[in-house]
Amino acid sequence: MDLFEKCNNVDSKDELIQFIKALRHDLQINPDEWENLSLAAFLEAMESWMEDTLDMEYLPDQPEWKSLATILYMGKIYE
Repeated sequence: MDLFEKCNNVDSKDELIQFIKALRHDLQINPDEWENLSLAAFLEAMESWMEDTLDMEYLPDQPEWKSLATILYMGKIYE
C-alpha cells in the first residue's frame, strides 16, 4: 500500500500514528519525492493547502483522523 492509500485509510488514532511513522520513513528513503524538506516549508504547504481547498469540502468542519493524515500528507507534496 502506498503512502497516499495509507492516508486515505486512516480511521483511528492508532492508524494516524502508523501513518506518521510511514510518512517519516518515506522522507528518509524518498527525499527526492518531497516538495517540502524543511519544517517551515512543510508547515507552509499544509497551511496553503488548507486555505486553497476551503471551498472544496476536502475537510469536514469536525475533523476526523483521516483529515489529520490528509493535512500531513499535503505537507509533503503541496507547492
